[in-house]
Amino acid sequence: MNVNWDKGVPELSSLDGQITFRPKGRIILDVGSTTGSNRPERNLSGDEFRTLRLGFEGRVGGHLAYSFESDFVDHKAVVKGAYLVWRDHWRANDVEFTFGNRLSERSLEGSSGSDGVPFMERNAVASAITPLKGFYGLGVIGKVYGRDWHVATQVAGDDLGKPGVARDTLTYLARGHWNPVKTPDATLHVAAWSYYEDFPADLNSVSRNSSWGGHFNDRLQVPLGTLRDPLDGTGYGLEFGGVAGPSWTFLEVGRREIQTRPDHVDIDALALSAGWMITGETPSYSSRGGTLGKVHPRAPLSKGGAGAFELALRYQLLDNSDAPSGAKGREATVGVNWRLEEWLRLMVNVSHWDIEHKVGKFAGKDAGDSLAGRLQVAF
Repeated sequence: MNVNWDKGVPELSSLDGQITFRPKGRIILDVGSTTGSNRPERNLSGDEFRTLRLGFEGRVGGHLAYSFESDFVDHKAVVKGAYLVWRDHWRANDVEFTFGNRLSERSLEGSSGSDGVPFMERNAVASAITPLKGFYGLGVIGKVYGRDWHVATQVAGDDLGKPGVARDTLTYLARGHWNPVKTPDATLHVAAWSYYEDFPADLNSVSRNSSWGGHFNDRLQVPLGTLRDPLDGTGYGLEFGGVAGPSWTFLEVGRREIQTRPDHVDIDALALSAGWMITGETPSYSSRGGTLGKVHPRAPLSKGGAGAFELALRYQLLDNSDAPSGAKGREATVGVNWRLEEWLRLMVNVSHWDIEHKVGKFAGKDAGDSLAGRLQVAF
């Protein structure tokens, strides 16, 4: 048996290299503070153990790969990724078929793991223009990868990690990206995605509260409210942007439409972000699947360097006001990321936000500032 430590944890492989096994995990510790709200109960400070995820991955032979992850939250274990992947070639293109519970492709940040997204929270397009099943779903995914494009389709049922949230909901998703410009110094990204969700006949309502100014403060959210007697839902969005040298810029827009027996509700979101790798690293964009991954520091601490530093800016808005009890919000965020090692990152986000609620305890307009920090370990 061989042992390889290149990824920071031991990867075990058979002598012929045909069978591999590697442990994987993620630890996220967050702190947050909100000030300036005209509602004193929103001015909170505290911390939370956001994620403790453990699992394993590997491959068997040249085509079959596997992965399993379990997250320990709220004093219980829930399944995240649990799937098998078959990889092959078709007409000079790479093809991939997944069976199991896996992260769905939907928006740039929604299709990317949390260890690659440049902000502490995924943007409003990724978090709010989401089907009822959430980010994951049990089903089948097919992907085709070309030289400068890829297409993914998925049929997904309930998320194994959220039993009862989307019971018997069936969702059909598709996403494709294209790099019309792809050089060693710059890459242009264009993508589109959509989904259709068929709700079960006995589903009484749907709702969603989107975090604002960070995840910690559950009194600072942009709610959709409760939509009674939902029939089906549709979501779609566009992505534009790219990377040039150590800089990157992306624009995402998305809409979710929910048809209920008495009404039709539109939910709109927009996110514009930009960043600069201060220490000169290549941004974490992957042209293979049009997603974001980990930054590789040129000089990690383990080799006597200072790691990689990144400055990120984002403006986003979310409009749920088409719903009877929906709210809307805007947020501008400055983020600083320090990637000490490929698997270790410190993050600080400073946000100025405003929210307008139609009804409820926080009815009316409000604005304030939030400061959040994170220690993230992902291997």
